Amino acid sequence: MKHGLNPQSDVLVSVVSPICNAESWIGEYLQAISALLAHEYKDYEIVLVDNGSTDNTVAVVEQLQQELRNIQLYSLARSIPHESAFVVGLEQAIGDVVITLDAAYDPIDPILEMVQLAYSGVDIVYGLRSDRLSQKGGFSLYNWLSQIFFRFYRQITKENLPIAASTLRLYTRRAINSFLDNSDRYSLFPVIAAFSGLRYQTFTYQRLNRTGLPTNQSYSAAISRAFRLIFLSSHYPLRLLSFTALAGAFLNVIYSFYVLFVNLFKSKVAEGWTTLSLQNSVMFFILFMILAVLSEYIARLVMTNQNRPFYFVTRESRSLVLVRKKELNVVRNDLKS
Repeated sequence: MKHGLNPQSDVLVSVVSPICNAESWIGEYLQAISALLAHEYKDYEIVLVDNGSTDNTVAVVEQLQQELRNIQLYSLARSIPHESAFVVGLEQAIGDVVITLDAAYDPIDPILEMVQLAYSGVDIVYGLRSDRLSQKGGFSLYNWLSQIFFRFYRQITKENLPIAASTLRLYTRRAINSFLDNSDRYSLFPVIAAFSGLRYQTFTYQRLNRTGLPTNQSYSAAISRAFRLIFLSSHYPLRLLSFTALAGAFLNVIYSFYVLFVNLFKSKVAEGWTTLSLQNSVMFFILFMILAVLSEYIARLVMTNQNRPFYFVTRESRSLVLVRKKELNVVRNDLKS
């Protein structure tokens, strides 16, 4: 099987990778991915987004930029959610095809297959994590809950998003243009590509760990992210609560008829403390649920109307050699006067 593209092809391949406190392993990663891209593609770039590192990650990358080609580094002033950092990189990348790759956990070998899949007529390629597709390696509550969420998400939003989709993805320029103007793009990176309705392909890969540290899975962060994705992607929660509110109102009407019936046909009416307390409990539960969801939507509206920048780049550096720039600035001797 032939890998990669024709060396004379004019396609530009971009790889976007957020990094944070990667001093111990970023050198090995950049050496490996630079070698692969340089061997397979004529034009490429590696876009790194430093997400608030507190070690010497930036210094290590800038040292490597002196010997490795086409590496761009954007250092953020403060840490932002990891998935949002991918969108920062997508905004800076100029490739005809752009690959998002988690430098800490995603392998680089699938890049060749992903580009080949893009040439089969699709605009999006999703990498599916094998550990989230099967339980052969042992039961994982986190992965099981992830599958449940994605199935529920697909059901309520009707978006064609594959289950177990990871951060390892490929987008064509058309796919990127379809969502970069979305005001909620920094929060919706896991699902936003599905909004376009463009064709996609999938492949399965095995995750790795370059950091050497145990992977900490935060259930609280995952639950918060799940609610955020549902609230920002669909009006379904509001519609559901609208029906709940109507049901509560209808129950109040029935209860009113019940009170009238008791007073008409019963000579001695009890004080009704239990029934009244139960009614108040149910009504207040519905009321506060509605207020909670409305507060979430209002909070998002307030944040949007403030027009504050989501991130700020404090430092920007590039490799000493940029292949495309070098070629565009060649002066032929025979043209000199």
